[in-house]
Amino acid sequence: MFIPRSPVFRFNGCLRKKKPRVPSLRANFTRVRPPSADDLSLIPLFDNPKSTVLGSPLTSTGLFHHPLLQRPSQFKNVAALTLSRAQRLVDRILRAPSSHPEMLKVVKNFDRLSDMLCSVIDLAELVRNAHPDPTWVENANDAYEMLSEFMNVLNTNAGLSEVLKRVFEDHTVVSTLSPEAYHTALIFWRDFAKSGIDLAPEQRQRFVSLSSEILVLGRSFLNEANASRPPVTLRPHDIRGGESRALSMLKLKSSRRTLQIHPGSAEAQLIMQSPAEEVARRKLYLAAHSSTPEQLELLDRLLRARAELSRLVGRESYAHMVLEDKMAKSPENVVEFLETRIVRTRTQVLDAVSLIAQLKQAHLQYADPPQVYAWDRDAFSPSLRQAPPIPLDALTPGRVFLGLSRLFAHLYGISFRPAEVLQGEVWHQDVRKLEVMHEDEGLIGWLYVDLFSRQHKASGAAHYTVVCSRRTDDDDEQGDFTAEDIDKGTSLAALRDFLPFNRYTIRGRQGTYQLPVSVLMFEFSRPLNSAEPVYLEWQEVLTLCHEMGHALHSMVGRTEYQNVSGTRCATDFVELPSILMEYFLTSPRVLSLFKDSASDSGLRYPSGGDNITSALDSHAQILLGLVDQIYHSTLPLDPGFDSTTAFAELQDSKGLIRSVPGTSWQTQFGHLFSYGATYYSYMLDRAIAGRVWEKLFEANPLDREVGEKFKREVLVHGGGRDPWEMVSNVLDAPELKEGDQMAMREVAGWTLKDDVAAPSMHV
Repeated sequence: MFIPRSPVFRFNGCLRKKKPRVPSLRANFTRVRPPSADDLSLIPLFDNPKSTVLGSPLTSTGLFHHPLLQRPSQFKNVAALTLSRAQRLVDRILRAPSSHPEMLKVVKNFDRLSDMLCSVIDLAELVRNAHPDPTWVENANDAYEMLSEFMNVLNTNAGLSEVLKRVFEDHTVVSTLSPEAYHTALIFWRDFAKSGIDLAPEQRQRFVSLSSEILVLGRSFLNEANASRPPVTLRPHDIRGGESRALSMLKLKSSRRTLQIHPGSAEAQLIMQSPAEEVARRKLYLAAHSSTPEQLELLDRLLRARAELSRLVGRESYAHMVLEDKMAKSPENVVEFLETRIVRTRTQVLDAVSLIAQLKQAHLQYADPPQVYAWDRDAFSPSLRQAPPIPLDALTPGRVFLGLSRLFAHLYGISFRPAEVLQGEVWHQDVRKLEVMHEDEGLIGWLYVDLFSRQHKASGAAHYTVVCSRRTDDDDEQGDFTAEDIDKGTSLAALRDFLPFNRYTIRGRQGTYQLPVSVLMFEFSRPLNSAEPVYLEWQEVLTLCHEMGHALHSMVGRTEYQNVSGTRCATDFVELPSILMEYFLTSPRVLSLFKDSASDSGLRYPSGGDNITSALDSHAQILLGLVDQIYHSTLPLDPGFDSTTAFAELQDSKGLIRSVPGTSWQTQFGHLFSYGATYYSYMLDRAIAGRVWEKLFEANPLDREVGEKFKREVLVHGGGRDPWEMVSNVLDAPELKEGDQMAMREVAGWTLKDDVAAPSMHV
C-alpha cells in the first residue's frame, strides 16, 4: 500500500488532455531548430566548476527549500512531525464510514497519506546515499527507519483496509471515481492483500516483523555487494610479462617480492586483458567472484525471509506475490520469456564463444580450438569500446544537457533552464539545479544533477524522486482536524510548516499542483585540471541519457494522484522510457543536436564496430534474470538450498561457458534486493523500446507528432493506466492489450535491432 519510491526507477493521468501540437504538413524530416539561449547556458553551468547559479549569500534555506531541514538534527524532528500529521489523517480515514461526503474523499486521503510519508522517506533515501556529512546520513537513516516501520504497520491496519473495502462496495462512491482514481484505489487494495490483511493478529505482527527484517537485510546485502573483494597474491612464476611495458614492469616487481593485486584495479584490468597471463587471470577471476561465508549467509537469510513472507500471505513464492500485478503476471511467464530469448540469441552467442576460441587457438598455436574459460573473455575478445554511430567530438556534460534539452524541445516542447541555488538548498557544491519548462504550460518541475564521484557517495547512476506530482486544490486539509483540535487552538499552518510546500497553477489546467522534484546522480570522474571540463566516455553518455529518461517520465507523468505519478508504475514497465532514450543516441540526426558552434574540442570518440561479443553480455543478462526467478521461487525454504550450486547449475545448463568452481558472484548482484523477482524487466522493456523506436521514431526521430503520440499514450499516464494498454495503443497493436501469456510470447519473439547499451556484466 504505502511503498517508498524506488530510487532507480520511478506518474500523469486522466487530466484534461490538450490536442497535440503538430505541423500542418508532415515532412520526411523535421527541420532542426537552432539552440536557444537557455540551451546554450547549460554548457557553462555543467562544464565550469564555478558556474553554479547562486542566490544571495544572505538568503538561506533547508534542503530542497525544506524550512526545517537546515541542520542534520532536524531530520528526526521532521520525521516525528510527519508521524503526528499522518496519524491525524489515518484517524480521519477511519472515521469516514460515518459520513458519505468523507467516503467520497477516502481515495484522495489515502493518496495524501502516502505522499506525506514518501516525501520524507524518499528525501531520507537520497540523503543517506549522497550527503558527504556522516551526521546527516545518520539522522536520515533514523528518519527512514522510523517512517518505514510506521508504513509497515499501516499496511496491516485492518481498519484502513475495511474502509477501502467499503469504498469498492458503495456504488455511489465508485461512480464518482475517475479511471485514474479507481486505478489508484485498486493499487492500494492490492497492497493490502499482499500484506496479509486477512491474517490473524499474530500473523499480521509476524508480517510486520518480517518486512522490517527484509529491509535491514537488504541494506546490509547492498553494502556487502559493493564491498571490495580481497587482493590476489601473485608470485614471480604467476606473471610471464613481455606483452607490454606495463606487464614487464609487473613481472619485474613480482621477481623482487609477491604482489598484491586488487580485483578491478588498473593492474588487474591489464592482466585480465593479457592473453599470455593465464595463471594470473584465473587467480584474479576467482578473487573477483568470491564471497565470504557471512556474505553467502546474508543472501540466504534475505531469500528465506522473502519466501516466508510470501507463504504467510498465501502465495506460492515471493516471485508469485510480486509478479501478480506486473506486466508478466507470473514467474512461469517470465521464465518462458527468458528461455525464448535464449533460443533466439543462441546463434549469436555460439558465434561469440567460437570467436574467442579461435583467437585463443591462434595465440597458443594449438591444432584444435581450446576450451574457453570464464577468465578468457576479456583477453581474447576484440577490444571494442562503445562508440557513437558517426564520427563525433567527445562530449562534455554541458553539451549532453544541451542536446537533451533540444531533443525534448523538438519532441515534447520541453526544455531545461539553469536555476538559482540558495545557501543550504543542496547537499554538495557539485550539485546543479534545472527548471524544467514546457513551451505552453511554463514551469513543470525541478531537476537536481550530481555528476561526480566522491567519498561516501553511493556508487552507480540513479534517478531519485524526491517529490511526486499530484493535484492539491482538493486536499481539504482543514478536514484533518477535529472540532476538539480547533477548540484547543491547533493551527493548520503550524502543523504543515514542516512540509516542502510547493503549490502551483499550470497554464491550461484547472486546479493547483505539487510539482515534481527529481535528482540524477552519477559517479563520473572529475577532470584532472579543475579549470577544464570533463569529457565523457560514450558509455557514460548512454548512462546519463538513460537516467534522463526516468527524469522525463517523472516530469511529464503529472497525475492527480502521486501514487501513480511518473515512475510509480509497474517495475517491468518503468525502464521503457529510459531504454528508449538510448536508441535516440543511435541516430545521427539526434546527435547533431549535441553540437554548437564552439564544440570542436579536438577530441573524438573512437570508431565503432561490430562487437560480436556483446551477445555474451545479453546472454549474461538473461541468465541473471533466470537466477533471480530461481532465488525467489520456493527453493530457498528447502533446508538443502545452496545459492552457489543453483547458480552454477543454471550456468552449466543454459550457458555456453561453464561455471567456475569456487566462485559465488551472486553476493555482488545488488539487483536481487532492489529488483527482487523482476530483473527480467530490463530485457522485456528493451524488446518493447526497440519496437517503439523502429515503428515510431527511427525514420524521423525529431517528429513532434510522433513525440506527442508517445507522450500522450505512455508518458503522461505514469502508473495510472494498465501498461499493456499503453503499449498496445502506442504501437497500434490491439493484440497486446490483454497482456496475457500470448502478449508475453509476442514480445519475446521480437528481434532486437541491437543492444545499444547492454551492461557489461560478466558471470
